[in-house]
Amino acid sequence: MGKIITLSVPDWVDEKKFREAFMRALLESTPERMNGEELRKLLGIKETEDEIEVPEGVENLRKKDRERVKWLS
Repeated sequence: MGKIITLSVPDWVDEKKFREAFMRALLESTPERMNGEELRKLLGIKETEDEIEVPEGVENLRKKDRERVKWLS
């Protein structure tokens, strides 16, 4: 799990800018690899959309690459 940290900042601090600076610092101190669920929690992403449209040209590249890998095996 994670740690819960509560911060009090003066009224004159721009909360949005503070959050962005804090997130940048946090991301710089994280490991190089992280699973998707941890990243969603870190960035505060609650809803995700699983459907991603892949252009036809990219799909054709994938098919060619799969065929190439079969020949190498």
